Amino acid sequence: MRGIMLDTGLEPAATLRELFHTQNRWHDVATYAALADRRRTAASEHELKLLHNTSMSNA
Repeated sequence: MRGIMLDTGLEPAATLRELFHTQNRWHDVATYAALADRRRTAASEHELKLLHNTSMSNA
C-alpha cells in the first residue's frame, strides 16, 4: 500500500502506533498527505484552474 501512496504523489505524514485492537492484535495506521506545493507542480492546467478558484473563494 505504501508504494501506491507514494506513486500517486502523497507524502508520509504520520504513523499512529497501536491505534486500534482487533483479533488479539494492536494495529498501526499510516497517514499520508498531499502537499500543496508539490501538487501544483504536478497538476494539469484544468486542476490548476480548480485550485485557483478554490483559493480565491476562501480568501
